[in-house]
Amino acid sequence: MRTISIANQKGGCGKTTTAINLSACLAYRGKRVLLIDMDPQGHVSLGLNIDIHDRENTVLSILELSNDSRLSLADISENVSENFDVAPADISLSTLDQHLSMVEGRESRLKHAISQVHSLYDIVIIDCPPSLGLLTFNALIAASEVFVPIEMSLFSLHGISRLMEIIESIKKKTGHEINTKVFGTIVDKRTRISREVLENMKNHFSDSMFETVIRSNVTLKEAAGYGKPIIDYSKKASGFQDYMMLTEEVLTEKRMEQTLSVEDNKSMFLNSDFERRFSYFGPDAKSVRVGGNFNDWNPTDEFLMKRDEYGMWTKNVLLKPGIYQYKFIVDGEWVEDQNNSNYINNAYGGTNSVLEIGKKDILNGKEESWQGA
Repeated sequence: MRTISIANQKGGCGKTTTAINLSACLAYRGKRVLLIDMDPQGHVSLGLNIDIHDRENTVLSILELSNDSRLSLADISENVSENFDVAPADISLSTLDQHLSMVEGRESRLKHAISQVHSLYDIVIIDCPPSLGLLTFNALIAASEVFVPIEMSLFSLHGISRLMEIIESIKKKTGHEINTKVFGTIVDKRTRISREVLENMKNHFSDSMFETVIRSNVTLKEAAGYGKPIIDYSKKASGFQDYMMLTEEVLTEKRMEQTLSVEDNKSMFLNSDFERRFSYFGPDAKSVRVGGNFNDWNPTDEFLMKRDEYGMWTKNVLLKPGIYQYKFIVDGEWVEDQNNSNYINNAYGGTNSVLEIGKKDILNGKEESWQGA
């Protein structure tokens, strides 16, 4: 079972929007998902039209009880849709510090509660509050992965270093490995600020960043206003496409372990092919191919992408280290990769998506890039 915390102490960056829609999309892909609301504001319940007034048991009921309690997260959860359950919270959760102020092991209460339901779910998503208190500590200690949404503003990266320090401290003190990934939210690639923030994110986080970005989309707010995830509100919205692409990355992501130094084996890497997976979400498309300077912009049948039952088109292509330009051909029309923030103007007045294939020297923390296709 995977446990993923959505964390960022800055408000308004899309934590709850991501928690709701990523959970719904994972459930749509057949995964059994539990979404735990660790925010006393209870926005998960509000965004999914769950009535929390006069509710007898919430997340607080689980966390304040002793570890031998028979009440579990499954007992307090509400089913939202097929494969999708929610453990709701309300303002009473803000009193947890008082309840557990002198209790030993209070930072591990959520981890223990999740362990009791590990056989019932494939993935647990935790929506963290916009703070770094006891609630967030519980979420981080319980998680094997932390996803950090970063919105496009001048102050978006400020304070992230503090969150990263806490995660590193938890890893050192507990020996618990936590994989951290960041991604951009409320992105408008037409604006300079979005391009600058995304570039800063790449410089700061390198291979710890999802390729998918969540574009600015008013329909996401409309869906929350109606108490629905975007998947149940509008499958034509860009927000649905983006969260399906993020879901695809979450499901297919594999951590690359490198035991050899790039410096010692540079010639081997230069002559090696690396598998790159191209993805395009288009449930209404009849045919999708990928073309670029790696195939002389001639997308033959070899570059025809395969569609799954959910409308995700994928194609794995072997590429040598280098920088490539590419686009998708959707029902005969060339379109850029909307979930790739790297692009370049082409000679025809449009833009091409840009992909760089390289290897990272994990041992030394250095990056080697090979220019040219």
